[in-house]
Amino acid sequence: MSEQERAEQELAGLVSYSVKFVCGIQDADELKVGMVRPGIYATEINIHNYNNTEVRVRKLVLPLVIGGEPQGREPRFVGVANQDNISLPPDTATMDDSFRIGELVYGSPPPEPLPLTIGYLEIVSTQPLAVDAVYTVSDRERRSIAIDVNRIEGRQK
Repeated sequence: MSEQERAEQELAGLVSYSVKFVCGIQDADELKVGMVRPGIYATEINIHNYNNTEVRVRKLVLPLVIGGEPQGREPRFVGVANQDNISLPPDTATMDDSFRIGELVYGSPPPEPLPLTIGYLEIVSTQPLAVDAVYTVSDRERRSIAIDVNRIEGRQK
């Protein structure tokens, strides 16, 4: 098999997971600047390679809100701002959280406290994976907290 045929075969088998992230602090109450309700947001994304083989993973960051400022509010749109590549050995797991997403969006390390950052982390892999997103939010005084866990379905790339 030629190098080009091998590359085409790999591309044909890619699986994409589009994971929403909401991270950081939102203080504004005004609809024009308040993309989400005031609060402290965090996202944690789990990636599990349950396969018996190594899986190559590319992570693409598409930030819609950076530093509390909308970048992709219609009619504008955003493209990939940064990417990361890893290989997951068989039967292993890893995670990306608000800190890691902040590193990819703002550089290393991200600003503290993390300003409101919203977008997508696209996870592209050479094999199917288990991908789960954990979303937490509390009020500005860190009193009440809500949590939601979602399984992200993959699609053929």
